[in-house]
Amino acid sequence: MKRRHRCRRWCWAAAAIAALLIAYLWPGPLVPERPTAAVSRVPRFRHVFVIMMENHSPEALLSPAAPDPYIRHLIATAGYDSDYYGVTHPSLPNYVAALGGQTLGSHSDSPTQRFAIPNLALQMDQAHIAWQAAMQSLPHPGFLGSWYPDPIPHASPLATPATALYAKKHDPFLLFPAVVKADANHVVPLTALGRELAAGTVPPFVWISPNLCADMHGQPSAPGASCPTSHPRALIEDGNAFLAAWVPRIMQSAAWGPGSVIFITWDEGSGPAGPSPASIQSYKAAGPAAPPIIHGVPWLGVLGGGRVPLIVITAGQHPVRVHLWADHYSILKTIEASWHLKYLGHAQSPEVPLLTPLLP
Repeated sequence: MKRRHRCRRWCWAAAAIAALLIAYLWPGPLVPERPTAAVSRVPRFRHVFVIMMENHSPEALLSPAAPDPYIRHLIATAGYDSDYYGVTHPSLPNYVAALGGQTLGSHSDSPTQRFAIPNLALQMDQAHIAWQAAMQSLPHPGFLGSWYPDPIPHASPLATPATALYAKKHDPFLLFPAVVKADANHVVPLTALGRELAAGTVPPFVWISPNLCADMHGQPSAPGASCPTSHPRALIEDGNAFLAAWVPRIMQSAAWGPGSVIFITWDEGSGPAGPSPASIQSYKAAGPAAPPIIHGVPWLGVLGGGRVPLIVITAGQHPVRVHLWADHYSILKTIEASWHLKYLGHAQSPEVPLLTPLLP
């Protein structure tokens, strides 16, 4: 009898684990045929701002209890895509995808990774389009460390210090060796952008990565953390406050006017709410160009980044709400189309739409 009870317990545990693995690996229901955006010319951008936030699905930000009134205001008054997705999980490959058009199969957050691929920064250099990446809490231009502050700089770069604010894994420019060699000084502290907005010297392209508190990611829940991941409500408040401070600052500067655009999105969707098949399927929900769960094994299905908000702000814009199946490759493709640059990687795919329905 004891053996039978023991087997029963083990059998139930094995069945539960098998069910979760199937839910994770199963491609899910076939994606229904989605309407394709009408192809129209992308207007010439005078100034482009991309603000990448972290780790929140629309459900988390639009729930009645979410403390994010400014984000709700932007969704109600600007352009909003309700069918937009991160490329994959975890964070780092999404940043690389948004600039390089591919992830090289990465499903890792390790800041030691390097991506020797063509990217938007090099394209802008070749086209003589000035650009910069403004990183909140970066200590100085061209800083190459994995974290800052980092009380133990020789510790493993994979372990986030509890006090860290800047994270290289959210700074894709320094993951491209060619950009580090030629343009590391283009990666600057966010305070530099503040001075440029005031002086009217903003380059045509600006990428903005808030720090680990302001981007809603959070620090490890450990002694010394000022914004631990264990306080999700406070993280939403921090992200809302960041956008409420910087978006008006951009829009009140000389860089704002006809031809200016702000893309605000989140790198990937929230983690699974629980170990249910439905929650796991939502977590890995895919946009048009999600990569395989295992690189080179497409029959296992794809690992999408889950649904995330996409807010697009343009000068003189009226509220626009679309249901356009898209992912981070669409931001890259739309910028390249505006400036007549070659489409990189998955931006070449006809399944990846331009974001023209959200533009004037």
